[in-house]
Amino acid sequence: MSITDDQRNILYNMIEWDDEESSFRAKIILFKDDGYTVPEIRMTTNYHDANIRKWIHRFNEKGIEGIISRKHLHKPIKISDNMELSIVIKHLLTDIISNKD
Repeated sequence: MSITDDQRNILYNMIEWDDEESSFRAKIILFKDDGYTVPEIRMTTNYHDANIRKWIHRFNEKGIEGIISRKHLHKPIKISDNMELSIVIKHLLTDIISNKD
């Protein structure tokens, strides 16, 4: 495995990211590029060999983009017009009752 100087710099920066998954993956790639074997990386990181190999292969196939964590985006909750109206009415009634006292 051989990485470019630019990739190496990016990987070192990734280690400092708040995203622990991407940081861990960057460390794996840097260890591998420094000549560590998968078992040696396992001993250092305490991650399973299959997981280590997965990220090495992903980096080889897709480069840096392949190891950056992708957060799962969920569809926003859709509030129906009736639900919205009900919330507004409840809020207004609460305000009216509070102001009467």
